[in-house]
Amino acid sequence: MNRAAVEASALIEVRNLLKVYNSGSERVQALADVSLSIRGPGFIGIMGPSGSGKSTLLHLLAGLDRPTAGEILVDGASVHTMTETELTRYRRQRIGIIFQQFNLLGTMTALDNVMLPGVLDGRPDKWLRERATTLLESLGLGGRMKHRPDALSGGEQQRVAIARSLLFEPKVLFADEPTGNLDSTSSRRIWEMLAEMASAHQLTILMVTHEPAAAAHCSRVFILGDGRVTDEIDVGQHDSAWLAARYQQTVDQPH
Repeated sequence: MNRAAVEASALIEVRNLLKVYNSGSERVQALADVSLSIRGPGFIGIMGPSGSGKSTLLHLLAGLDRPTAGEILVDGASVHTMTETELTRYRRQRIGIIFQQFNLLGTMTALDNVMLPGVLDGRPDKWLRERATTLLESLGLGGRMKHRPDALSGGEQQRVAIARSLLFEPKVLFADEPTGNLDSTSSRRIWEMLAEMASAHQLTILMVTHEPAAAAHCSRVFILGDGRVTDEIDVGQHDSAWLAARYQQTVDQPH
């Protein structure tokens, strides 16, 4: 298949992406000529040591920051050329985003937190309530919908955040260290849930992580180092120990 055909079928396409931050007189290059293609659907990981640029890449893809140069196409949308108004609509309607911090409003119930993006978008209350209820029930939170965040465990709060991110049925879900605040049991449940969702709903989930145990649930993993893609791994049936060894080998190699 030629390059044009590959690009036409790619759900996420990144071309020659550059991100530079200026801090006083210092120039910090977070990403250097990153190119990658994800055809989707699937559960895809991005791994790399601290400072490798993995969260920067995810934030650019999600329209939370702007690139210095390069192109970002997500589900046919040219994210790098969008206005601020278009980016707001893109984040609310076309993609889902999950953060390490759950970002739930403490004065609202789980149900209301899931409904909130739809309220801001002017969607009908009946549709919103039914959709949010279905999502929470599918994530095992049917009996917790009227609870506020302080009455929920960390794992339950993250599941509420996942439900909220799926409100508009996006094709792409971005997850930035989604289990960074959770214990090992809750983390494993979230990883398994994300993998199942990607498969069952033909969803593309792109997750940033530094944990081999998390990346082992993915079908493919991109490794970043010093702002560049240094390796691409088909995980297959390999376990976290194999992935950790492969990852360390890649990190240790000079680039």
